[in-house]
Amino acid sequence: MSKSKHIPQWKIEEINNLVNLFKTNKNIAVIDVHHINDMQFQTMRKILRGKAVFRMSKKSLQLRAIEQFKSETKKKNLDEFSKHIPGQSSLVFTNIDLFELKKIFLENEWMVPAKPNEITPVDIWVPAGDTGLPTGQVISELNMTLRLPTKIMNDTIHIREDTRTHKAGDLVDVKQAAVLKKLGITPIESLIKIYFAWSDGEIIPEEILYMDLAGFTQNVSRAYREGLAILFEMPFFLEDMSEEYLRKATSEANSLNAIIFGEGIQASIQEEKPKVEEKEQEEEEESESVGIGGLFG
Repeated sequence: MSKSKHIPQWKIEEINNLVNLFKTNKNIAVIDVHHINDMQFQTMRKILRGKAVFRMSKKSLQLRAIEQFKSETKKKNLDEFSKHIPGQSSLVFTNIDLFELKKIFLENEWMVPAKPNEITPVDIWVPAGDTGLPTGQVISELNMTLRLPTKIMNDTIHIREDTRTHKAGDLVDVKQAAVLKKLGITPIESLIKIYFAWSDGEIIPEEILYMDLAGFTQNVSRAYREGLAILFEMPFFLEDMSEEYLRKATSEANSLNAIIFGEGIQASIQEEKPKVEEKEQEEEEESESVGIGGLFG
């Protein structure tokens, strides 16, 4: 007779803790922590203290918690949510809007060292100046590993000129990464990014969360205008679009009115002005002659 597998108490407590977080928070975001600096992660926890809970757990425990939460609440799309949890991830539980959470992440960008044995997405430069490093074996590391032009001043190593050590797309090997870190070079942008999210039964993928809303609105407006232009060329009338037809007709009527009558009216008024001025001058002269005659009565 087989015995049931014993589940350690700490695992049971972690699953229960996760289930409670699922129940008390409307939004759950998945972030991949593989490329996240530990200090960056801890700083973000402090920034969002009281607003969001970061929970790094084994994936197996996360999946068990989701299954338990689903059975207890009958919430939708939890199976789909489970499929998108990577191996090294943190679940972020929050009641603030997911787009607001994304904005906070974007506002807290970090610059981090290049990781060993990884491709750099950017050019890596070492600036000219004092490295602060004492003379010794380290100078050979700078010369041989990164091929940096160096000189000794005041017992410290100086870089003679700005030097690019890697182009975007180059591999940074272990030795190079170690020397760059020793120099304090942090060329890589690091952002905590939402990989996938679940919001009270609705799935929100990354492409929706990070959509260019301004560009999307502009494209929709352009498509709407182009659609109307095509519609007005069609040899039929749609009652549902009557307001658009009236608006176009009004616009065209105003344009025609301005073209036909606008400048013509101004021209006629300007031509009549000299006649008005001439008449006023004649009246003034007549008035003056009458006034003089009255004086000698």
